[in-house]
Parts: sequence; structure tokens; C-alpha cells
Amino acid sequence: MSARRPAWSQPDARPGLSIPPIFIYNSLTRSKTPFVPVDPSGKRVVWYCCGPTVYDAAHLGHARNYVANDVIRRILQDYFNYDVVFVQNVTDIIDRARQRYFFGEYRSQHLSIDDQVFKTSHEAVAYYIKETAGLPDGLDVRNFTELTLPFAFLYERSLLSDEEIILKNRLSVLSRATSMLDDMSRVVPTTDDDIENFYATLEPVLSEFLGSTLKETITEDMSHIFSDFAQYWELDFNGDLRRLNCLTPTITTRVSEFIPENISFVRGIMDNGFAYPIPGGTVYFDVEAFRSAGHCYPKLEPDNGNRADGNASSASESPASTESGPHATLPPGDDSDEILREKRLKKNQQDFALWKKSRAGEPSWDSPWGKGRPGWHIECSAMCSHVLGSKVDIHSGGIDLAFPHHDNELAQSEAYWSSRDEYGGQQWVNYFIHIGHLSISGSKMSKSLKNFISIRDALSNTGGWTARSFRIVCMFGGWKAGMELSAGAKQKAIIWETTVTNFFAHINALVAEGNVLASIIREPFREEERWLHDQLAKAQKSMYDALCDSFNTALALEILAELIKSTNTYLMEHKKTSATPNAYFSLNAVREVAKWVMRIVNVFGLAAPSDGEHFGWTVPNASSGEYPRSSADAAMPYVQVLSKFRDRLKMLAIANPDSAISADLLALSDSVRDEQLIPLGVSLEDRNTTIGEPALIKFADPEDLLSAREEKKRQVAEREVHKLAIKLEREAAERERIEKAKVAPTTMFRTDEFIEWDDDGIPLRSQDGAEITKSKRKTLRKAWERQKLMHEAWLSQNDA
Repeated sequence: MSARRPAWSQPDARPGLSIPPIFIYNSLTRSKTPFVPVDPSGKRVVWYCCGPTVYDAAHLGHARNYVANDVIRRILQDYFNYDVVFVQNVTDIIDRARQRYFFGEYRSQHLSIDDQVFKTSHEAVAYYIKETAGLPDGLDVRNFTELTLPFAFLYERSLLSDEEIILKNRLSVLSRATSMLDDMSRVVPTTDDDIENFYATLEPVLSEFLGSTLKETITEDMSHIFSDFAQYWELDFNGDLRRLNCLTPTITTRVSEFIPENISFVRGIMDNGFAYPIPGGTVYFDVEAFRSAGHCYPKLEPDNGNRADGNASSASESPASTESGPHATLPPGDDSDEILREKRLKKNQQDFALWKKSRAGEPSWDSPWGKGRPGWHIECSAMCSHVLGSKVDIHSGGIDLAFPHHDNELAQSEAYWSSRDEYGGQQWVNYFIHIGHLSISGSKMSKSLKNFISIRDALSNTGGWTARSFRIVCMFGGWKAGMELSAGAKQKAIIWETTVTNFFAHINALVAEGNVLASIIREPFREEERWLHDQLAKAQKSMYDALCDSFNTALALEILAELIKSTNTYLMEHKKTSATPNAYFSLNAVREVAKWVMRIVNVFGLAAPSDGEHFGWTVPNASSGEYPRSSADAAMPYVQVLSKFRDRLKMLAIANPDSAISADLLALSDSVRDEQLIPLGVSLEDRNTTIGEPALIKFADPEDLLSAREEKKRQVAEREVHKLAIKLEREAAERERIEKAKVAPTTMFRTDEFIEWDDDGIPLRSQDGAEITKSKRKTLRKAWERQKLMHEAWLSQNDA
């Protein structure tokens, strides 16, 4: 039986407050609820987003989360005109820094492979085997292959659980390591490449082993190990977000910079009677005391009300598969007895740590309860409350954070604020936005499952993705549901992007042409223009409704595509029906459509705001994040001069077809268009030369133009082949007709099929002596008459 969902208080709509009718899917209610900001004026929105744990390169699963947040943020502030204060944390207390540090030190001290390295590597493999759950006792390098046979199913089944995938990955690490050690026992690596390959293969097992066995050697003077490591990966993460065209947070909070606030927050919860310390210095949240005071726990996932896995409250205990918030996990090692002792001292197995006693080799700070560090959940509560206060509009993060992370955040924050006047008894967060997983081959993309694609690799020249194409895929997938990274989803995004790109190129060309010919352009307003303006108004209304409906970006993209289709239809129809150059459509009307489309793609973060009237995509500089001015604007005057010269040359050649050089001039004109300008990113689209229409100038990616040119050549070649096939077929049919016409009707039926004929040669009896029936004779007579006409026509032609 499902647990009852807790009551949720709809924020006061405040009579007279004018706000957009936005409905947001709220994880607190599991339904779409009206969005009402806490701000009395209804203008300011405060938002806290769970940020990264910076210990390695970010992947597309992270990108999915932060791009979705960015799109919603942009919609709120750039479409609905809210003043959004966007706070994002960085978890920079990383145990994995210890592993990386000691491995790097070991690697630099052992530049060659000797007996000591061989011995340490065997010890590291044995340690890794011991700490890998599910592996049999006694497994070592010598019997690894034999004793892992029961796990062969991991390599035979196509669908595995997350736990099975993790086990499979760890077995793969061990398999590579044991194979390397086996090879090393026969041939010791000596070349630089072989030594590098050895360390790359053994790194997973060596880093875990060294991080555990050497942790006692870390002193307070070595705290830079953790800060340097975190700073490096934070800068790396920020660079990835710039590449993805994500806005920077209004405020960034780092856990290491909020230690006093964390301690004060824990003390406040204890003062309110909702937390207790245990011997050794760990402080636990008291779930039963919280419930007894009338509070609800857990709010987001009430079905998990009896689970005890909310205890993943420190960097060394948090689940490794939770990619978007928790710290990287480490095996418990020699501290496992202490962990079990602490768990036995808890009042309730659901209680979770607010402050953790630091063990050997972990970062630590002084506190009233002893040296320790913040628990996993308390970090966000303390930082968010310190920056945004007791009332938060939106809290967002990956769906895997709903329980236990966000549920524990809610509980400890409401426990802290419950005695304070400014809280007023309302919920701490009004709206929870949880972003669905990005999956690949049916599994959530994550570091622990080893099925990830880094953002940097994906956006590289060989990665097959651009920031725009990935954002479009995310927008088509929506933000709430899980999304499969499939070839079909990517192709859909490419088709949409190409549609918009071609539309912008066409409008840019028309606008540039209009600026030159402004003195002779007339702007008609007929029923056709009224229809186009109505299509724009309809799209604007539909867009508003879609974005009010929990930010329905998939529908929003379809609305843009449909408007572009309508505009293209308008342009094509009036180009066909008009005989007057430059007056067959309203440039103002199509320009208004393009301006609005450009505004919306800017809102979505698909393009940068541009000056003037240039429509299209621009790409930010990877390091500065700035958007360059389009080179098309600078090149246009020169291309226009060349295009006019070419148009005049072509018209002269067409007007004088008998001239000896006309054919050469036309060939030269086509060469300029197809061979000279296309590699430079310039397309000249010839129009009706007989009425003096100039070529339409478009700027585009040279590769796209070259591909289009080759495709056009292919289509022309196919048409020529098809024409030749039809010609040959017709010639064959004509030869067959002539041969048939040569036969006289009196002899056409004199075959072995019949034995008796009348004077005209029409059969009377068949081969078996049977008389030909009247109906068949009638059919044969008709065929005889047709042949007679054909034969007479042939005789007439040949006599002539």
C-alpha cells in the first residue's frame, strides 16, 4: 500500500498580483501546480540547483541535467521576464582526491617497472578483489579466470541491473589488471609506451589500494591535496557548461567555504530537539522526534518512509551511482568496524548524519563535537538557507536525488526553520523540479556504470555533437521524463535544426536584397499577408500556452517548425504567381516572423542575441564565451557586386544565344556559382532571369553547401540516367511496334495453334479440330482489324 502524500500548501496567489499562468510539474505533489513566487511583487524568483561533485570530467548525463535547468531558467527570465536568482552549489570535499594524489606520487617515484612495483600491484589487485562485493573468497591473480566463471552471465545477457553492470565493470578492471600482471611475469615492460600502458591498466586498482593504505600519512599541511583537486575539476566543469551555452549561476556556493554555516545549521537543529550526537563526534538527525513534532518524513518519496538508506550522509558513504550530487565513494577498508559501531549507536536506522567524524585521510574541521566534516545532505540545506533564507521558490536536481538527498534536505531545513518567526510554518521549498535520467542502451548514463560520454569528447570534432544539437535533443525529450540518447532522437534534432538554419539563410538573403532594392520594393497587404500575420499570432499564442504548461519545450519546437513551414509556403506561392519582380511578397511580414523565431531560439539558448537584422546561429568562443560578429555582414557588399556582375553577364549570354561565346559565358557563370563561391560559404540562388530577377545571396556553412551541391549533382545524374532509361525503353517499344506492324493481318494467325482459316486469315478450327466459338472469333476479329490498320500505316510510310 502506498504511503500517503503529505499536505502541500499552495503559495498565496495574493489578490491583484499579475503573474503568468504557469503550471509546473511539482515533485512535492506529483502534479502540475500553479506557479506563484514567494516575492510579494511577483517579480523575483529564488532557485537553488544541486550542482556537481567535482572529481572527474562531466559527461552527457550531467549535461542533460544542467541544460534542462538552463532552458527552464531562460524561459522564466527571458520569456516570462522574472528576475531569477539562480544559486548552484559545488561539492568540493572529495575523498577521491586522496586516491589520485597517492597514485600520481607513486607513478612519479617508480618510472620503471621493478620487483617492488610488481609486488605492490599484486597487493592492490588482492585489495580490489576483497573490496568488490559479490566476488568469491580466495580469488587472486592465479585463479581469477577459473573462479569468475559463475559470472559469465554478465557478458552473455544484454540487459543487466545497475548493480550487475557495476560488478561487470569491476570484473573487467580486474581482468585487465590480472592479464597485465600475467604478461609482466614473463616480459617486463621497458619502453615508455609499455610502461604508460601498464600504469593506465593498473590505475583503478592501484589508486584504491594506495588511497586506503597511505591515508594515515596525510596531515593538516596536506589539505591542498583536496582543494587543488577540486579547483581543477570545477574549472573543467565550468568550461563544459560554457561549451553547452549554459548561463553561469547568479551565485555559486562551495561546501568548503561554508563550514561555519554548516556547523551553525547543525547546532540550530540540535537546539530545536531534532538531532543528537554520539560518542566520537558524529551528529545524527532524529527522524522520530521530527515526526512526533507533527512533521512529515519523507515528503517527496513517502513510499520510502521505512527505508534506512538515508544514511548515505557523508562523502565516504554516499552511493557512487548518484552522479549529479553525492561524493565519490571509497571502500570502507579498515574503518568498517567504526562505521558499524556508529550505526549501532543510532536511535533509528532511518536517522542520517548531519555532521560526520572524519576518519584518517579525510578532510576535517574543528566543531563542537570534534574534528569532522558536513554530512552529504546538510551542505545544501545550510548553503541554500544562508543565501536564500527560509522560503525558496524552486529547488532542482536529477531525479535520483529525490530520495534520500532532497527528502533529507527538506526534513533538516524545516527542522532548523521551525522555531524561527520568518519561517511562518510554510514549507521550505514550494516547487521541486527533478530532471529525468539520460540513458544509453537502456541504462542510466553514469560514471559508475562506465557507459558515459564526456561532454568534451561529445562536442569535439569527432564526437558527432554540437551544443545546439544536444540542447535540441534535450528539448524534444522534455525535462521531466527519462530520455534515451538514440540515433533517432539525434536525427530528429538535426532535421529541426536544418529547417531553422535554411529558413534563417533564406530570410537573410531576402533582407539583404531588400536593403539594396528598397526604392522599388512595395509592401503589399492582401488576404495572403493577413493570413501570414494570423499564423504568427497563432504561433505566439500557442508558444505562450506551451511554455505555461510546465515548460513544454517539445511542443514549442514543433510550433516554431510549423510557423516556418507556413512562411515558406507563403513565399513559394507568391513567387509562383507573381510576374512583377520584388513585389510578390511582403518583406516586412516575413521579417516579423523571422524576428520572433529568432527571439524564441535566443530564449532557449540555441543562439546568441545578434545586433541588427541578422538571423541565424552563432557559436561562442570556447574560452571567453563571447559571440563574434557574423562575417556575412562584412562580406555582403562585395558579394553583391560580384553577384550583380554575374547576373548581367548571364543575361547578355541568354539574350544572344547565337553568339560564339554565349555558351562559354554561361559555363563561366555556373562555375562562379558552383565551384568558386560554394567553398567560401556563399550560395547564389538563380531565379527568373527572363524578368531580370537577381540571384538570391545566402551565407551558410561551406560543408553544408558542398554537401548540397554534391546531392544536387547526384540527383541530376539520377534524372539523366532515368531519362536515358525511358528513352531506351521507348526506342525498344518502337522497334517492337514496327516489327509487329510488318506482319500482314492475313498471316498473323497462321500458326500451329490453328488448322483452318477463312479467306481473311481468321482461324475457324483449333489444333485439336474443335470449331472456334463465336465469342473467340469476335475477339480475334478485333485483333485482326487493329493489325490491319497498323500494317496499312506501315506500308504507307514505306511506300512514301
